Formats: sequence, structure tokens, C-alpha cells
Amino acid sequence: MPRSNRANVPNPGRLAACPWQDAAVTPDRYADRLDAATYEDDDETVGIFESSPDEPDSLWLSGRLFYRLTGVAAAYDLHTLPMLGGPEAEQLNRPRCESLLDELAFVADRLNDPLAVQTVQAVSDYVAIRLGRPGWGGSITFEGD
Repeated sequence: MPRSNRANVPNPGRLAACPWQDAAVTPDRYADRLDAATYEDDDETVGIFESSPDEPDSLWLSGRLFYRLTGVAAAYDLHTLPMLGGPEAEQLNRPRCESLLDELAFVADRLNDPLAVQTVQAVSDYVAIRLGRPGWGGSITFEGD
């Protein structure tokens, strides 16, 4: 490709000066995205459970926080986590649960987002407990509202 047709890509880790940087954007403009209170009364939730959403140990998370993880996973072309971001309930067997733990760790390592990392921790703990049971051969269901 001729040099004149190449995109001008800045060095990784360094942002080039942009004309929109002069706009009046305050540093706290998106601060609510990192405030847990923003998600406390979410209408959209994701349930995680073995047999029934009514199980006492089922896990319920903010859909917006969970879908933040699935969106990042999709951007990295991961397999298991992105398929949990759809409208249909998905059941994961043991091998898929093991894959999910790896993908959650990968996504968490790339984010500077304490709420996303807390969500990763909650899901990882739930899944790891089941995987740690001797002979566990069940499945875990992920279901959005």
C-alpha cells in the first residue's frame, strides 16, 4: 500500500493532540459510571444460578455492569464470555465454566474499572465454588431480564 494511504496511528500508549480536546469536558463527566450507586436500582439484571433463579445462593448482578464485561470480551474475540451477553439464557458446563474463569481474568486485567473488577470477582467466586466441588458435573445458567 502506498505510504500516502496509510492511517496515521500514534504510538501505543500516547494520545495525539485532538481538536475536540479543547471542548469543555470536565474530568468528572463520566464519574457516575464508576459509582456503585448508579447501578443499585437497575431494571436490567443478570441472574446466575445452577437450577433455579430462586435458589438462595443465586447471584444477581447489574446488567449494565455485566454487559460491560461481555462487550470487552467480544472486542478481544473471546468465546465464552461474549455469548453470555445475549438475550437468551445460556447454560455452561464444566469445560465452559473453566474457560469463563480464564476469560474473566483476562478481561479484568485489561480494565481500570473497579466496578467491572468487582463484578468479575463475584462471577469468578460463584463459578469457582462450583468447580471446586468434587465430581461436580452440573451446569450454571446465565440469564438476563
